[in-house]
Amino acid sequence: MKMNIFEKKALYSFGCPNHEATVDRLQMIAVIAPDYETQKFFLGLAIKLDTDDAKRWYQCFFRTLREEMESYYDAELTMKLAELSTYDMEDEYGEANEV
Repeated sequence: MKMNIFEKKALYSFGCPNHEATVDRLQMIAVIAPDYETQKFFLGLAIKLDTDDAKRWYQCFFRTLREEMESYYDAELTMKLAELSTYDMEDEYGEANEV
């Protein structure tokens, strides 16, 4: 099953190892979402996961998704920290070059 990063983030946030509970939760989120596009997104994700085939492979998929997303968030944090440290270094080098 192909999923974009937004769908993966939604499952990381709202999913659980129980397939039926995850589908029900996504449908409930779609019902209470204030925005039409958000409703459409969560309902589409619920429909995508609500198949007979998905019941068989969902637990393994969810475990893999959790590991993948934890690595993604770690890499995102590393990029932000690198960006901040580079910004600080540019200020120091900029002051030294002006003299």
